[in-house]
Amino acid sequence: MRRLMTPINILGLLLLAITIGVREVVSRPPTAPSLPPLQLEAVQPQSVTLYFSNAQVDGYVKEQRTLQVEGKSPGKVAQAQLGAWVRGPLSGKGLRVVPQGSTEPDVWVRGPHFVVNLPRSYAALSYGLGGERLIICTLTRTLLETGGKDVLFLVGGQGAPTLLGHLDLRRPWDKVDCAE
Repeated sequence: MRRLMTPINILGLLLLAITIGVREVVSRPPTAPSLPPLQLEAVQPQSVTLYFSNAQVDGYVKEQRTLQVEGKSPGKVAQAQLGAWVRGPLSGKGLRVVPQGSTEPDVWVRGPHFVVNLPRSYAALSYGLGGERLIICTLTRTLLETGGKDVLFLVGGQGAPTLLGHLDLRRPWDKVDCAE
């Protein structure tokens, strides 16, 4: 009978044991990484100017308001401004430009430029030229009050030639376009 403990057999058993050990180490599930701590920016009061329609619906009413904003980034301040704009004026001087309960537009800041994404529901409003101008110009004046160069409007996330069929939205709007 042949010997069982030959050097080749011992080497084979050693390699088998190493292979099984390595397989056990490699097949263990990785440890879950620890989550970084959540760091919220401080909510701070921010003084802003909002524009609304006047009672005759042919001009603007300026309203100073203090909003609670998380951080001081221009994008967060602009989004807080649009939220307050949708809710309407607090004083009895101005009128809300969009119906109560309307969806808040989204806004992004790219350097000195603002990009406002108007909800598709705004395109279904039965406003004439004056109403469309009030929507565009009160938003433009509100955003450019704190700085910035111009405002580009999207409708439903896409470029649109117009909101209600009267004004050209293919180009950015600035303060001069919305002068009284």
